[in-house]
Amino acid sequence: MNAGFLDQTEAWVIALLLFILMIVSSFIGKITGNHIRKKTDTEEKLPETSALIALLFFLLAFTFGMSGERYDSRRKVVVEEANIIGTAILRSDLYPDSTRALFRKDFKDYVETRIAYYKVGPNAQGILKADSLSQIISAKLWKRAASLSKDPVNLAATQQMIPALNDMIDVTTSRLTGEKAKVPPSILVMLFFLATIIAFYGGYSEGRKGKVDWLVQVGFCLLVSLVLLFTLDLDRPRRGFVNLDIPNQTIIDLRKNFQ
Repeated sequence: MNAGFLDQTEAWVIALLLFILMIVSSFIGKITGNHIRKKTDTEEKLPETSALIALLFFLLAFTFGMSGERYDSRRKVVVEEANIIGTAILRSDLYPDSTRALFRKDFKDYVETRIAYYKVGPNAQGILKADSLSQIISAKLWKRAASLSKDPVNLAATQQMIPALNDMIDVTTSRLTGEKAKVPPSILVMLFFLATIIAFYGGYSEGRKGKVDWLVQVGFCLLVSLVLLFTLDLDRPRRGFVNLDIPNQTIIDLRKNFQ
């Protein structure tokens, strides 16, 4: 398992694969434990199983918290971007009607590119293309504002527009960087193997006792898989159960400025 596999595979598929591997590992552990118990004719509960389970849940909680924090950061950046674009659109009203019309036309195109930026989903090429188009339009807006700043008549308006455009350009970089900042794949891979190993030890420990409570074993495997599922889901805002559809609606609502 590698980073490319984790990123390209749906979260529910990874969680299901983990669940199956944990069940299989638990069964193999049970067989191994039974074999050793019959060979040594002793029943024993291994104390290190509890310590491993505690370690696993600690790491799961840490990783889930990391995913939740980054999801919240992405959500705030989307809302912030909508507010910044809205401010820039309003400041175009400070210019004469002819210039204002040019600004508003470009802002309308810019809003559409930012809407498309999210609607392309997890398609990496689509994301880069939409981001590139928005950069072209923002550069056009910046060039116009810079040119108008040389005219004393438009100086006051441009002093308001330049900071708004600067913030608008900067926030796109923050948003793209935020989407790339995910839970390190190495941590997820470690959790995957640790959970599988602990499932083996759980079955092994129960096998040494001579009786396996499969309800507990299956429940444990299911719980771990569900936590991993939602951890991955939070870390993928463009797909899955938990996404950024509602925050992105604030950018879609900017269309109302051009009606």
